Amino acid sequence: MDNRDVRSIRAALREGSAALRAAGLETPWLDAVVLLCHAFGIPKERLFARMEDQLPAGTCRTYEDALKRRGAGEPVSYIRGIKEFYGREFLVDHRVLAPRPDTETLIEAALEVIDTDPGITTVHDCCTGSGCVAITLAAERPRLRVSASDISAPALEVCRQNVRRLAAGRVRLYHSDLLQTVAGSFDLIVANPPYITDDEVKRMIDSGWPEPKLALAGGPDGLDLVRRLVTESIDHLSANRYLMLEGAFDQRASVFDVFQKNGLRGVYARRDLAGRDRVYVGRRGLVNDDPDAGGV
Repeated sequence: MDNRDVRSIRAALREGSAALRAAGLETPWLDAVVLLCHAFGIPKERLFARMEDQLPAGTCRTYEDALKRRGAGEPVSYIRGIKEFYGREFLVDHRVLAPRPDTETLIEAALEVIDTDPGITTVHDCCTGSGCVAITLAAERPRLRVSASDISAPALEVCRQNVRRLAAGRVRLYHSDLLQTVAGSFDLIVANPPYITDDEVKRMIDSGWPEPKLALAGGPDGLDLVRRLVTESIDHLSANRYLMLEGAFDQRASVFDVFQKNGLRGVYARRDLAGRDRVYVGRRGLVNDDPDAGGV
């Protein structure tokens, strides 16, 4: 798009959308709107109310740069530096995964268990990345004592910024390979660990996927980190307390097997909005739940 040809916001959106469509993106109009709002620094309602206004030259240059980055495959959230998750705006960049809507299923499952069992007071979020899960739980249920860990020091830098902005510093952070250097025991451990197979991650990276490989790759079958985390969690869970992991829908049988072989009981799956198994839950110690119960 040549900014000399832009006469209005409407024209900028039309040309930007056409450029993104030509780049093969699935949501070119929506992306163009979000990026122009970002360049302008205004919400879309104000943008739509000014469709015939002239686009300022400085805004046009910022918009053009954003369109080029998006056309090259960079996520909109990285370009904006922000990703919405569970009603809050989290800082994100290339050091962390951008929070996914599917991960809100992990939040819903955790809140359900927390509200059902008032004895849950301590929660740890492993593989925290941007901190979206830990911070959301701390903000939604202020009575909880929440901590979080990640193997990536750069990811923890992003997380620390989000903790300051959104949780008033109430989440304790650990630099740890899974739970290796995390202190104490917890009533609930949650995690969104890497669970994509190495072959799939290689294809993603080769095609230019911008997110960190460390946060994606889960081994040959996607379950290396899951197996380790389940095993390590046993020493960090209080008696009769909960482990909750996000995973792929086609990993259900394998994750159930890992949970049960490590002594977790009452294992079940929570489905995402698409109706696919997304979150796997187990409880340390004997409970009355059927360990073979289906997803809810």
